[in-house]
Amino acid sequence: MTNPFDWDYLTSAPVAGEIFGPFSALFLLIFAGGFLASSYLYYRPWTRPVGDYIRRKTVRKSSSIALWVFGAGLFFFLIRLLQINPFTFGNRIWMYLCFLAFLVMVGIFLVRFKAARQEKIQALRAQANNRRRAPQTKPVSRPVRRRTHAR
Repeated sequence: MTNPFDWDYLTSAPVAGEIFGPFSALFLLIFAGGFLASSYLYYRPWTRPVGDYIRRKTVRKSSSIALWVFGAGLFFFLIRLLQINPFTFGNRIWMYLCFLAFLVMVGIFLVRFKAARQEKIQALRAQANNRRRAPQTKPVSRPVRRRTHAR
């Protein structure tokens, strides 16, 4: 087996027997599933468990970024599967770069979602503390009906 990070290996198109290997199957599974999940979350950002912790605007923005990454990966996989090589899009390096973009995207999402979740938890704690500190009963102040004319 050749070195998978060798430049000549990365910039060559795969031959007919190397199209669908274990890495390609894993790549297809991750990117097709990710594309379906991100498209579902884009149109339904309030879905649990994501919608409970994170604002809808954040979910839609994140899922649109994920749609671009997964869509590009599926595009390059389809070029490889059809065994066409326009503008050298069938080279292995494009799938490696898409997988690298996927890993970077997951890292950024984990950091951002953790910060968003902590912010939401802090807001809920502050709201609960304000309710605890509020007086239980307030005196009722009703306007007094005054009669201004004699009967």
